[in-house]
Amino acid sequence: MNNKIKMENKFKETTFFSISLILLLAMSLMMPFVQPSLAQVGVPQPVKTEGYISVAPTLIGVDQSATVNLWVFPMPTNYAYRPYFKGFEGVTVTFTKPDGTKDTFAPVDGTGQFAAGQTQSLGGIYFSYAPDMEGNWSVSFTMPEQNLTDNTGTVLYQACTSNTAHFTVQTEPVLAGLLNGYPWSPLPNDNVYWSYPINSNNREWNAISGDWLNAVTTSTSGTIHGTTTRNWQPYGSGPNTGHIVWDQPIRPGGLIGGDYGSFSYGYAVGATSVAIMAGKVFINIPNSGQFQCIDLATGKILYTADGSINGAIHIPGNAYSQSCYDPTVVLASSFGSNYVSYLFQSSAGKWNYYDPFTGALVRSISNASSARLVDGTNLAYGASGGKLYAWNMANVTGNNWPTGITWEVPLPTPLSANAPTLFGLSTDASTIVVTARNQFWGYSSKDGSSLWNLTLTYPVMANEAFTLYGVDDFVVFNAVDATFNCYSITSGALLWTSPSLKSSPWATTWTVYSSETNDYDNLYLHFPDGIIRALSLETGELVWESTPFASTEYTNNAVPHVIGIVMVGGNIYSYAGYSINYQLNPIPRFAMMSCVNATTGDIAWTLNGGVWPAAAANGYLIGYGVNDGNLYCLGKGQTQTTVTAPLTSVPAGTSVLIQGSVMDLSDAALNTPAVSDEDVNEWMDYLHMQNATLLNNAPKPDGVTVRVAALDSNGEVTDLGTATSDYTGQFAISWTPPTEGIYKIFATFDGSNSYFGSYAETALSIGKAAETSTTQQQTIPDYTMTIIGVGIAIIAVIIAVAIATVLILRKRA
Repeated sequence: MNNKIKMENKFKETTFFSISLILLLAMSLMMPFVQPSLAQVGVPQPVKTEGYISVAPTLIGVDQSATVNLWVFPMPTNYAYRPYFKGFEGVTVTFTKPDGTKDTFAPVDGTGQFAAGQTQSLGGIYFSYAPDMEGNWSVSFTMPEQNLTDNTGTVLYQACTSNTAHFTVQTEPVLAGLLNGYPWSPLPNDNVYWSYPINSNNREWNAISGDWLNAVTTSTSGTIHGTTTRNWQPYGSGPNTGHIVWDQPIRPGGLIGGDYGSFSYGYAVGATSVAIMAGKVFINIPNSGQFQCIDLATGKILYTADGSINGAIHIPGNAYSQSCYDPTVVLASSFGSNYVSYLFQSSAGKWNYYDPFTGALVRSISNASSARLVDGTNLAYGASGGKLYAWNMANVTGNNWPTGITWEVPLPTPLSANAPTLFGLSTDASTIVVTARNQFWGYSSKDGSSLWNLTLTYPVMANEAFTLYGVDDFVVFNAVDATFNCYSITSGALLWTSPSLKSSPWATTWTVYSSETNDYDNLYLHFPDGIIRALSLETGELVWESTPFASTEYTNNAVPHVIGIVMVGGNIYSYAGYSINYQLNPIPRFAMMSCVNATTGDIAWTLNGGVWPAAAANGYLIGYGVNDGNLYCLGKGQTQTTVTAPLTSVPAGTSVLIQGSVMDLSDAALNTPAVSDEDVNEWMDYLHMQNATLLNNAPKPDGVTVRVAALDSNGEVTDLGTATSDYTGQFAISWTPPTEGIYKIFATFDGSNSYFGSYAETALSIGKAAETSTTQQQTIPDYTMTIIGVGIAIIAVIIAVAIATVLILRKRA
């Protein structure tokens, strides 16, 4: 089973809800009122047990997964009537198929955190089962006799066999809540605007939502171990155009002006760390000792608080006490799986946890060392002071960090003078990797035992190695050979070596610094030669290369890719421009954000202005404005459609003008026209990036398409056609209503890659058609020929008189 399937199954498992869990938890809550004091005699032995099993739903289709719950009463307790957290062991279920054959096995609890056949600490197991044939099925389980022993003594529990649960399987899939959420609609369509909080009924919305945990995108490791460690957001879509939803000034930026000529304020790397959680953006304000909370969808600043953040983290259940009895207890099991969100800061020997909704400091732990926290747990792992250690927040007493250490082992002695440091964790955090330049060691996160070691035969700098996520590999760049070498996190074995990049000299200057990302199939890297390359994670072979942006502004004759890459929704967003780590001043021009199709390598769009992508969640992309000091949010904008028709009644058969507008409601450019996807990037450049060429000659982009329809009083709908708005946002359409009555006129913008849809309606009154006049007209005789004849006669007379006059004058002479 590949890691992608594992992750998907892990998520699906967490969506099931164990009914037995509720029942057993309720029993555990009553325990303080019924258990005897420690002064009393322990549990009477042997303890008789009863087993119960249930299947839901009782009608499913072949290959659909039913939810099976089983539990044993009484719950497992030790001799002092305290909870026995390791639960029962040896549970075996038997499914009897319609043909009489049996499927017997030890089930694994749906949390995935217990051994096969081991119950949760409250004595229950839930798991899914997919039957492979139609007909009537049944299932039961057995549990063997066993001793539960700890420092309080031993309790003998008798064996038991459960009831038999029956269910029916049909050939066709069944629509049912536990199977597919029926009748709940799985997802909103792409043109529906939504925001946090997401109603818990919408389980399937995990596919379009997700936090961005790591604040420091330029780190080669990150503070929080999670998916976004490698600049990859697997959940949700990304912007398909460069439409800017909102912007906020975050630091001094842009040209200073005056005596400073062409010099700018520049950009300080890492000064504006960002994280996204629960639909909010959290960002440090440079040089202030404060951070801000900004609504992701609207750009509204919700609060400003003292402190700074390194990332965001979710801690399960009661973060401070759930596992205080036994550090091996899995929190997302018998105690429930509620999560508490925190903003995290590691600074000056303190670990600080902030409430993301108020910015208040919730807890501060002193005397802390550096370590990597694992999202969704209380756990962290670190390497310093000559030791590798594991840490559990639930064990901390007196807010003294060292009390949370659960194990520590000596670090190896490196060949170099560089002390070993924490390098990475496997996807499931079971394997820890430590490095000292060209040496790597693998350890078990369970107890720190050594798993493997690796010494490379080529030199490795600190910025030439990185871990992946979801595939449990790590990659090292061999600068001499100009190749990438992939190794297994779990074994240290070499998996593949990429083709050499020596044919492109500027590609050999590659370095780790937010320059790479990956999904389950490929590794994506951008290079100073202006090319983004995809390497197969299976073979290391080149999958595709993007086309560089030719430029005479840079010494490599192309706009380079050096830092700033984010992947989401099948798109790779990359900063194209000079390295901000070694920024020249004056700042080189023509920096841009590019969007590349992760499947083909084709350039989908570019946005001028030097926006560096930093984080992505819920369909939005957050980026830093390298050239102006602004924080930008890209994504779909909300719109407002209006429509008007004549306010007075007009006669039937008369043409009427229906007109309206479609305007952008985004905070960045409120009430500006919504424009076509083809023109929106230039429009953003004009509105936000001070492109002098466009300011001197404002663009006139195409607008968006609007559908117009009429509804008469009989409920009949007439499609009036479509209209395209212009560069002012206005549209118009002419229509001749055929009959009298009251019409409702609807104008609908269905949405686009740049905007969410919207609609509007108005009313139109059509009166009776104008009456045609019935008055008889007097017939006028046609005197045309008479007039012509009279005219000819008159002309003849005139000619005769003229001739006579001439003759008379001759005679006189």
